[in-house]
Amino acid sequence: MITGTKKQILDLLKRNGILSIDEVTEDIGLAKTTLREHFLQLERDGYIKRTYERSGPGRPCLQYQLTRQGHGIYPSGESALMKNFVSFLKQRDEGAAIEEFFEEFWEKKYQKAARLMDDAGTNNLFDRLNVLADMLDEEGFMPEYDIDSESGTITIRECNCPFREVVKETTLPCRLEAEFYRRLFNSKVERTSYIVEGDFSCSYSMSKD
Repeated sequence: MITGTKKQILDLLKRNGILSIDEVTEDIGLAKTTLREHFLQLERDGYIKRTYERSGPGRPCLQYQLTRQGHGIYPSGESALMKNFVSFLKQRDEGAAIEEFFEEFWEKKYQKAARLMDDAGTNNLFDRLNVLADMLDEEGFMPEYDIDSESGTITIRECNCPFREVVKETTLPCRLEAEFYRRLFNSKVERTSYIVEGDFSCSYSMSKD
């Protein structure tokens, strides 16, 4: 199990996609020489890999990103989901079963999130979002959120997709996820980034009517 500074490095790469050692140094606050040793160890162990970015004349900038093995350390409910998914299809033996399965899946998630937010016993938006973020974190989404102080727009960013392989077959879970947020916040929802399209996160922006 990876812990301490190495886990901090991996979390930063998971959340941001690609970073240099200098950028990680600014965030973590340890000496660059110390962090370089952690990077070398993580690279030797196969969790991260080097990439180079050229932004002008001169030598390209050395940066790092997670490998498939690195992504694999983050929670995923995919195995259980797939097992239930296949079982559901066998029981129903009909094409419409796929849609019905995911509609039921997201309905239960919506009911759980709404209950937890209500049980928090507060109308404070930050407190309710913290409860939601805790739930999503437990389910492997690695969530972050932000509230625009002027417009009141809520942005939720999911840095990990617990069923990344499923959406290669059907993007129905993604459409229903957007509907999940629309119902939860009674707001218009716009997806602003999408892992399926190569982004490092799925982000949703909720604007009040």
